[in-house]
Amino acid sequence: MNTKNPPLKRVYGSLVYELFALVPIWMIAGFIFIFFFDTFFGSYQKLIFQIYLWFIAGVYFTYCWTKSGQTLAMMVWKLKIISPHGSLTRKLAWRRYIYATLGTLMGGISFLWALTNKKNLYLHDQILNYYFIDVRFYKSSPSQQRRK
Repeated sequence: MNTKNPPLKRVYGSLVYELFALVPIWMIAGFIFIFFFDTFFGSYQKLIFQIYLWFIAGVYFTYCWTKSGQTLAMMVWKLKIISPHGSLTRKLAWRRYIYATLGTLMGGISFLWALTNKKNLYLHDQILNYYFIDVRFYKSSPSQQRRK
């Protein structure tokens, strides 16, 4: 497989660009939550709402990663996430999402890791053995081309 690691500025650009997709998704999900559960949860509503939005974002990311290996922002920035074993399964995609969340909650260590990594990998991607490729330079194997 012929791959080229994308520059870190494109990886981080894609990360920032994700907000353009997530904000409308969160707004719609928030409207639905408030419409149905405005007074139902009482004092725990804020925590439950945050968990709900985290889950909604997880559904978006894991669906995109398992379907094509790319989110909308990754398509724009010509990036793709792959594993040595092929495409990500739903279980592996959720594992990546959870690890990324934990890295973010620990002061963004997962994203700071990419600054010191030669392959520009986030810590959660290095742990899980996933990597970004620049799809402009990606040459799929003959078996992958036959499946298309």
